[in-house]
Amino acid sequence: MQRYQRMLLIGLGLGLLAFIAITLLSDVSQLLKFALAFPWLVMLPVLALRVANWGLRFIKWHYYLRLVGVRTLPIRDSAAIFISGLALAASPGKAAELLKAFIVRNLTGAPVASVIPVIGAERLSDGVAVLLLMIWSIAELAKPEYLPIALISLAAIAVGVLVLSIRPLCLAILTQLARFPVIGKYAEPFRAFYESSYKIVQLPNLMFGVGTGLIGNTLDGVGVFLILAAIGRPATTETFFVALLAISFSVVTGSVSGSPGGIGASDLTITGVLISYGLTRAEAGFATLIAR
Repeated sequence: MQRYQRMLLIGLGLGLLAFIAITLLSDVSQLLKFALAFPWLVMLPVLALRVANWGLRFIKWHYYLRLVGVRTLPIRDSAAIFISGLALAASPGKAAELLKAFIVRNLTGAPVASVIPVIGAERLSDGVAVLLLMIWSIAELAKPEYLPIALISLAAIAVGVLVLSIRPLCLAILTQLARFPVIGKYAEPFRAFYESSYKIVQLPNLMFGVGTGLIGNTLDGVGVFLILAAIGRPATTETFFVALLAISFSVVTGSVSGSPGGIGASDLTITGVLISYGLTRAEAGFATLIAR
């Protein structure tokens, strides 16, 4: 627990540094000007959209738990574990989220190795969703410079899913690994991990996760769009796709960076995308701080 607490403290510290950096780079006096003029009531629908996204992600979390055999966990306990994971995501690489698997084990007796793929599936399905939203935004905005990042990432995920789907190949690899002196001791957990992963990557189950991810991350894009409109940007289709590209791209860069909660990488991505579409540094910085 002390190790995970240190991870969270590191995440909070880096978050504070990112906040200070964006504030200084954006000009404090300009940020204060935007803050005084900003219609703060618009944050009510923005926060409601974020909560709706969390609700969809919880449905996916609970669905995947039942899929891997965790059927005795009450919805209230499942929701409590999921909500705790939102804070644990502030750890480097979101590593502390693995604690959710141990909590599920303590409450239900389900093997940790069977539950860990659920945590991975949350990220996988969200990753596919934001990449698809990136491609959609790029197509609408005619900005091909972002396209290679999305296509390469999507191809890498597709290869991984394809390998997991080839059951004879994976079982043969597990059989070979079981013969090694050290690795062989963990043959049973590896098998449990694979069995859960195999169920999750089946097309209907994967499509369910990606579908909820598409809706949820689009809601986040709408939230950023409302923020941009509130600071004076035109409420046009282009502004919506700029917001959707910024939030989707920030999820990708945040995940690749491994920083706690995407701190730094996600913030700079949102700011950079907004500046590239004509916002001033102060406007982009203020929108980033509010969105994040």
